[in-house]
Amino acid sequence: MKELKIFAIVVILSGVLYWGIEPYAHTKLHPHTANAEYNFSKEDTDYAKHFLEQKKTALETAKASGNKASIDAATKDVEVAQKILDDYTAFWNDINSIDLTKGDATKGADTFVAAGCTGCHGIEAAGMPAGMDAETASQSFGVVPPDLSTAGKIYDDKFLAALIKNPTMALKLTHKFNDEHPFPMTAFMGAGGDINAETADIVAYLKKVSADYEKTNNKITEEKVFADACQRCHDIKYDKKYAFSNKVSLAAYMGSNPPDLSMMIRSKGDEYLHKFINDTQKMLPGTAMPRVGLNKAAEDDVVAYIQKVGDKKKAERESTGLYVMIYFFILGIFAWLWKRKVWSELH
Repeated sequence: MKELKIFAIVVILSGVLYWGIEPYAHTKLHPHTANAEYNFSKEDTDYAKHFLEQKKTALETAKASGNKASIDAATKDVEVAQKILDDYTAFWNDINSIDLTKGDATKGADTFVAAGCTGCHGIEAAGMPAGMDAETASQSFGVVPPDLSTAGKIYDDKFLAALIKNPTMALKLTHKFNDEHPFPMTAFMGAGGDINAETADIVAYLKKVSADYEKTNNKITEEKVFADACQRCHDIKYDKKYAFSNKVSLAAYMGSNPPDLSMMIRSKGDEYLHKFINDTQKMLPGTAMPRVGLNKAAEDDVVAYIQKVGDKKKAERESTGLYVMIYFFILGIFAWLWKRKVWSELH
């Protein structure tokens, strides 16, 4: 009976630690953030509104303190937050006004060339290699521009339109790039016609290229999605894959070299990775990493690939853990029976 009481105390204390203290500590180290949102317009405006409310709350606190310097600083923060909300609202209103269903892939192919996109981007699936090799592109731009063979399949349609019209806003890098320090990819200024219609045409063209690529290659694999979406900057050495961009140029462009992703699934978990890929600024404000812009299916592929490479023994480990618990349960029963037998003979 005494042993059962000790066991009960251990179970209770373990439960308090596991379901009480650990989750509380986790909320302090990793404050809750909204789940990944694949409506980027809503994601950006909701986040901007939340940011504005935070600054307004801080202003009220500053006013209550009566400190003029604090009030002035908080007032300026509110003005900046309001401008961010206004800018993203106007930006996404413009993007949402584009009717992507009317895009003409044939016209888009002509516009893609006429607008000079081939100067930086290759489309191997359409027989258009990149204008520069990876080393030259790295030195010119800091990072290798992506080949767009799969772009129409793996990226969200509206994100592609947003990226074409204003890459800095779409990638959420306005804190890093501006008129004095422009982003390497210039905003699309049109090729002589209606700029929104031309944007829709380019998106339609990229979607057709990706569809043709799938017909030829059967399926865009998880590994291919990772290569096209992430490998320009990130290594994943567990699978012997290395960033396409020159490390020195990339570090200068990003501020530091992006991390190897081999163990990221274990250190962060799949939920964090989904949120981070979906909206980097929400998870790590001020980071130089752009929003990736993947649709949900492609994002699932990237996380699944990182999981497969970084934690390929997960299923085996979890099943082994269950067997170990069953073993100790059975062992505990035999130990208890043996103890009863021994002590019964002594008494």
